[in-house]
Amino acid sequence: MRAKNVSTQSNQILNYFNQLDKNCFTYSDAVNALPQSSDSALKELLSDMVKRGLLMRLKKGLYYVIPFEKDPESFMPDWHLIAEHLAKGTDHYIGYYSALQIHNLITQPSLKEQIVVANQIRPSKIKIKDIDFQFIYHNEKHFFGAKKIWIDSFNKVLCSDLEKTFIDCLFKPDYAGGIVEIARAIYISKDKIKFNKLLEYAEKFKSQAVIKRLGFLLEILEIETDIISKLNKVKTASYVLLDTELPKSGKMISRWSIQQNLETETIKSAIYT
Repeated sequence: MRAKNVSTQSNQILNYFNQLDKNCFTYSDAVNALPQSSDSALKELLSDMVKRGLLMRLKKGLYYVIPFEKDPESFMPDWHLIAEHLAKGTDHYIGYYSALQIHNLITQPSLKEQIVVANQIRPSKIKIKDIDFQFIYHNEKHFFGAKKIWIDSFNKVLCSDLEKTFIDCLFKPDYAGGIVEIARAIYISKDKIKFNKLLEYAEKFKSQAVIKRLGFLLEILEIETDIISKLNKVKTASYVLLDTELPKSGKMISRWSIQQNLETETIKSAIYT
């Protein structure tokens, strides 16, 4: 473990943010901590603090305080908590596969944090340690359905609610581990889902792909809800692919205007095992 030597100015910065109860700060925040320091001297100090294992640089101008007792080589803050800082300045929520994880619905761990943003962030992906942080832009009509959700005993994060998580995942199945993963999550949540809310979200989202995939899955999973017939009434005749991760093949299901490129038994076997 790297030795942590704390200089007087380093200590000033750490104490300043400790008193504010902030473990993540920007370069501008650091200017307030050491107003007497020159721009070049402050940049050099922060860089030195990163080298000494006192700070972790998340991206340009954004730093995370490494707890003194932690090994800086292996330390990684909770990804969900970093998301808020990385997306600062734009409305955001944790979505897709990361939201499924927060809702305790995933089978495979992921080394990616997906953050839905109301304004495009460039680059759309950054890597911190071994973790990819992906910023997924949603326009105004697709940006809704987020709420604060507990991720541990002390912290809440902005995340898509259960119903919006499914709408987003059905919009872009490739961002959510594929249709099998989504179908399993829907099935094990069937007693928690507010189906009227799910229908309302599907209609508000205005995506035929979502309406068709949702109706098809609810039906083959034999989930009893009257929104199936309502979804069927608002679907159009043009066909969409069931799973965007798989090749364009499979039978055409006219009832849902779905090209079923994944066998029903494949979906069901993953759910019941």
